[in-house]
Amino acid sequence: NVAVEHINLEIHKGDFVCLIGTSGSGKTTTIRNMMGFIRPDRGISTVNGLDSWKESAVIMKHVSYVPGEIAFPALKTGTEFLKTQAKYLGVTDFGYMNHVIELLQLDPTANLKRMSKGMKQKIGIVCAFMDTNSDILILDEVTQSLSHDNRKVLYNLIEKFKGEGRSIILISHDLDEAIQLTDS
Repeated sequence: NVAVEHINLEIHKGDFVCLIGTSGSGKTTTIRNMMGFIRPDRGISTVNGLDSWKESAVIMKHVSYVPGEIAFPALKTGTEFLKTQAKYLGVTDFGYMNHVIELLQLDPTANLKRMSKGMKQKIGIVCAFMDTNSDILILDEVTQSLSHDNRKVLYNLIEKFKGEGRSIILISHDLDEAIQLTDS
């Protein structure tokens, strides 16, 4: 089956765009190609001029990404996961991470395996925003399990990120949300 065909997407520094469509329309597949998680059958995908497949490790250093389905490693708590991610990303100042945890009213000491989908989404959001040096933020269906209040917190975090001139790609089913948040 063909998931994505004949797409030509160019996003400039500071743009905020939304990929919107029904389930199975290729939104996440497009992002997975961009991130170098899967290799396109033909054509190329680049991020910041880097080949997505060949240079995905370098690309990952510039991108904060919250997948639609978060698969956690075999760690006991959210805190352990956040510390592991911080080490991987080279984050040594936990001030902003703790600020986001507080804003989302997240208890990261909870058992990862017992967390609700909404709590797992919050952990993913904290990971995405803890790296204050990333140039690109990709959010894949990130609001679907969040409460109204947590959506507002996320929207404010997105606006701050956008205000810093960084690029954002939002994947959503929600046209109203897309119109409210994005440039195109």
